[in-house]
Amino acid sequence: MAQRCEVCERFRPSGDLQPGRELLTLSFGTRSVLLCRAHAGIAKNSGASTLAELRELFAESDGKRSYVARRGGASAGAKARYPGRRASDAAT
Repeated sequence: MAQRCEVCERFRPSGDLQPGRELLTLSFGTRSVLLCRAHAGIAKNSGASTLAELRELFAESDGKRSYVARRGGASAGAKARYPGRRASDAAT
């Protein structure tokens, strides 16, 4: 299974994978985050140094959800058991 940027994957889960896209692994404490070059640049320019800051940077406008998971796993090929936690979540 191809690896994807954690932010892109949650923003566009059914989006097309671009072959040859450069992915960078950034460490935030004990958590490593896999990001595309664009999102890694945004993270670097923002000065985010903790996972909490990174999650806040890539949060939805209402601040309730972040495109960066608290724990790793989604980019490592783990699959969610259910399509969504809320009735309003769209099935993928």
